Amino acid sequence: MNSTKVFVAAIAALAVASCGQDNSSSTTTSGGITLDPSTLALGDVIMGDPNAPVEIIEYASVTCGHCAEFHENVMPVIEEYVEAGQVKYIFRDFPTPPADVAMAGFAIARCAGEDGYYDVLDDLFENQTNIFQAIRTGTAGDALRATAARHGLDDAEFRACTRDRNVFNAITSTMEAGQARGVSSTPTIYLDGELQTGIDARTPDGMAALIDAALGIEPEAEAAE
Repeated sequence: MNSTKVFVAAIAALAVASCGQDNSSSTTTSGGITLDPSTLALGDVIMGDPNAPVEIIEYASVTCGHCAEFHENVMPVIEEYVEAGQVKYIFRDFPTPPADVAMAGFAIARCAGEDGYYDVLDDLFENQTNIFQAIRTGTAGDALRATAARHGLDDAEFRACTRDRNVFNAITSTMEAGQARGVSSTPTIYLDGELQTGIDARTPDGMAALIDAALGIEPEAEAAE
């Protein structure tokens, strides 16, 4: 999906929520709640050993159906290599429509901090169908608040989180860097810096083969008939 219009809409969506914030402040206050930037996940959050020999970067959106399929089918394979210390994985925000919902979801993940970041993304992907249903019924805000609550953010903290200038800047900077890199659809996968354009990166067996090749592991010979 072409991202240019989505990018502009996404920035506008969170910018509206961020109006009135003090850009010079290191913290953001909303309804008496102050968010400490040191507790937020404002940069890349690495899953696994930072020194792992293989790096996988995924640009994706929590409102992208293909991304949810990737999360369900391919991420378990990646996680096996992460747990073995062979892969480090990095998720990078790249909102797709509805941009305001995607941006709010990303904000919740960043406000959960590095320890809770991937747990929130897991939750959002696993409950994507429910969130889409909430969008149709006009209750997306309630669904997102419920997501935030499951990860330790009360209603006031949720409101502060989705209006936080530091979070807004982190998400938009990630989107801008992705666009500068040529990202225009989701999910977009890079393995050791190389864009994966084929179907292999979208299937469990294909991803395993790509990782094995990067690790220098020879494919197992087919059993003799």
